[in-house]
Amino acid sequence: MKKTLLTGLALALTAATAIGLAGCSAPNGSGEGGGSGETLTVGRILPLTGPLAGLGTRVAAGSEIARQIINEEGGINGVSIEFKDQDAPDEEAARRAAERLLNEDVDIVLGSYGSAIALAAIPVITGEGGLYWETGASAVAITDGTYDNVYRYASTAQQLGADAVNFSADVIAEKLGKAPGDLKIAWAGVNNTYGSDVLTGMKAVADADGMEFVLEEAYPVDSSDLTSVALKIRDSAPDVLVLTSYDADAAALGRALRAADVTPPAIIGTGGGHVNEAWMEAMGDSGNGFFNVGFTPAVNSEGLTPEAKSTYEKFVEKFKATNNGEAPGTFDMNGFAGAMALFEAMKQAEDLTPDGIAAAADALDLPERSMPDGLGVKFDANGQNERSFFFVGQWQDGEMVPVYPLDLGLGEPRSIPLPGWNEAR
Repeated sequence: MKKTLLTGLALALTAATAIGLAGCSAPNGSGEGGGSGETLTVGRILPLTGPLAGLGTRVAAGSEIARQIINEEGGINGVSIEFKDQDAPDEEAARRAAERLLNEDVDIVLGSYGSAIALAAIPVITGEGGLYWETGASAVAITDGTYDNVYRYASTAQQLGADAVNFSADVIAEKLGKAPGDLKIAWAGVNNTYGSDVLTGMKAVADADGMEFVLEEAYPVDSSDLTSVALKIRDSAPDVLVLTSYDADAAALGRALRAADVTPPAIIGTGGGHVNEAWMEAMGDSGNGFFNVGFTPAVNSEGLTPEAKSTYEKFVEKFKATNNGEAPGTFDMNGFAGAMALFEAMKQAEDLTPDGIAAAADALDLPERSMPDGLGVKFDANGQNERSFFFVGQWQDGEMVPVYPLDLGLGEPRSIPLPGWNEAR
């Protein structure tokens, strides 16, 4: 049996109009932000240990700030949100995590950073009528129409690849004094759906623009010695090298490129491995100059709507206050914005069941720049946000600086062509 909870709206009515909520805890009497004292439990399936923990914990930190802010503002129509966390370092752990949540009557779930993790948990949750809300995992299969009640706030890995090549055509080609169609493009990355989806998106745009694709080199996710890949990159002599990596393999390939003194004129990461502090910790100053297409840790808030600007500033202030003055990272922002989109759907829902939230999500129509990270929200029939896009950032002086799109950027692209490993970047 599902536990019964009154929504904030129903509190003004008689007990006969109470709405049954899936996955709700008993009233805790706190309300956190002066709400009714009722709570709704949302599951979180994230890699909190293991090789993806550095990014999963960031999503957790950002979404926790979103939870705190929404509760301080009175919750979801008076109902406070609490999280039930499940660690999912791999696919089997993700399946077990989903089963544990369902066994505890929690069937509204936020996840997950990793595509393999999401694709393992989604059929379990949605197979029992639950709702799965993905903040950042990028595999195309997540929103290909296979599953009902799946919503992804961010865009797909194919779009990551497409945007990397588009940025090369729009910005890098001119800096190198070349026409876009004269660029030589290389790709190296992990041999999973994340990597193959990025590569598919890249090749579609490169082919359309007449660019020459000179290398596509996949390697195992757990690779620690990528010297052979670095040498293949050297031999292919690309103008633009696009990489699809996680933290550990990004560092391994970076070290291999440095050891072999391989420096393509432009290097662009696509997503995980070149976007957070782990990259600079591994590479030191030589990590500067690398671009990354993906999420952003910060935006020029003047490019946002007034409400989004206020929310963004609350996020940064609260994050710094709870993290010893540290500014949010890229996946802190992704977790925050993705969770706020879920809470917006909840606010609009007639009832806080999976189907009620799904119906509200289907009707969301928020223009670009209305979310705190600059995105909008409009889901297609498969639950994919059509108003998501990726930023281009660049490591400059040890900081990831968003440089594109221009109205949300905080700096301009530089170090094109990329200086050698022993030169200042």
